[in-house]
Amino acid sequence: MVNGGFFGNISNTIQLMKSCVKVLKKDKELILFPIMAAIFVIVLLGLIYSTGSIDLSAANEEEMSILPVAILIFGANFIIVFFNSALISAALERLRGGDPNISSGLSHAFKHIHHIFFWSIIVTIMGLIFAAIKANGRQRGGFGGMMTQIFASFLEAGWAMMTFFVVPIIVSENISPLSAIKRSSSLFKQTWGNQVAANFGFGIFQIIAILISLGIGWFFGLINGTLGIAIGLLCATTSISIIYTLEGIYKAALYEHALGEKPLEFEEQDLRTAYRASSAMA
Repeated sequence: MVNGGFFGNISNTIQLMKSCVKVLKKDKELILFPIMAAIFVIVLLGLIYSTGSIDLSAANEEEMSILPVAILIFGANFIIVFFNSALISAALERLRGGDPNISSGLSHAFKHIHHIFFWSIIVTIMGLIFAAIKANGRQRGGFGGMMTQIFASFLEAGWAMMTFFVVPIIVSENISPLSAIKRSSSLFKQTWGNQVAANFGFGIFQIIAILISLGIGWFFGLINGTLGIAIGLLCATTSISIIYTLEGIYKAALYEHALGEKPLEFEEQDLRTAYRASSAMA
């Protein structure tokens, strides 16, 4: 087991990512799920923008019409949740000894499309609430405004923890989003305790991937500006898609562990230390 603290988290994440990579090597096509999600979100943005419903040149947020923005956010959330559901479905199939592919992942997600739809509505509403609280804090300014934004960030983090297993639960247990939230919260608490230390490794690796992509883009940009932008975007898209896929596999494995199962390719010790119970941090 790795030691606690920041570097312990990084070390443990590297071990978990190695296990995720083993799964991805067997099912390389899983990386297509986040890529498809990105493509559909871009298409959605283009369609809504082409109707003139959203004015990207607006001086501030207040000048934008709320309804089309809300529709865009919901649409983007639905697309992301749908393809994330397909990814996690395929990952669970592999971790349970199956042989998934793009078709099986999408097919399984379609079976739960109604739950995915309503979960996307909940995600959108909560996201708008958190954004509104933060916006209020920015408008107020000063110490009070700063505390409001910090409070909103804590609420958002708590919500993310409480709903960590919602998508795996929906695609695996076929229950409603509200029931999945309760189930997710219960699984999270009974497995790792009330206080948890979230592992930020994947976020850190995303930042590193973006910085490296920017560096590569800058290098080729010295030769040709257009070439540099193209290669930089390609590197960023590919690396982020890989990390996003690994994160989906990681979440599926943690869900299996929470159920008391032993997901293939993963060491139980690594999964247990992904989130540390409060007793371990005392």
